[in-house]
Amino acid sequence: MKISQKRRKIGYTYSSLSGSLPFRKLKSIDFESTLERDLLISLEHDSTVLDVIEQPVTIEYINKNGREASYTPDFLVSYSIAYGESKAPCSKLIEVKPTEILCNDWESLKQKFKVGVAFAKENDYIFKIYNEARIHTKYFYNVRLIKMYRNYKPTRDVADQVYREIMLNDALSVQGLAEAFKKTNSSIDNLFKVVCYLLMVKVLECDMTHPLSETSLIWMKK
Repeated sequence: MKISQKRRKIGYTYSSLSGSLPFRKLKSIDFESTLERDLLISLEHDSTVLDVIEQPVTIEYINKNGREASYTPDFLVSYSIAYGESKAPCSKLIEVKPTEILCNDWESLKQKFKVGVAFAKENDYIFKIYNEARIHTKYFYNVRLIKMYRNYKPTRDVADQVYREIMLNDALSVQGLAEAFKKTNSSIDNLFKVVCYLLMVKVLECDMTHPLSETSLIWMKK
């Protein structure tokens, strides 16, 4: 097994979608499927993610037929926290594949994945395969929802009203915020959308592992 400096070019694939996604206004990351794009949407919002590199390395090896072959994982993701048995911040080497392809082509894919696992161990990475179940989580759908309201930036006065009520109560739902404003004879138009914007820019926080709604508790970022 050896490492090639040649990077596989990302291009158009039939019945799929390829493109480039802005990542934290620092760079653009290429993707070659909607599934890869959706994973990037979640990774961009995840505060524990330090960096993402697409198709970071090409690993050359000899396959079971004795022929030269190569494998290029989809992403290398660096984290600020530990995962699994690791006690130090780690990186994940990620392969993105739809469940249907994993099931239908497992015999032809598993040797590539074994090569990926071996390379990951040699470099203190964790190798993971991501299918729809691992990507299309409640977290992903919440991130997609709050990004819909990226243009609902509140005025400073409106934002201060929201912050004040939340800090007075430690945590409030959108409904709770609306009730609090009623008591002071005030209201905020599009309150849920404003809260979504403040969640997107990470001034506010909530439990993103549960569906976000007007009854979800929100609090100031700690």
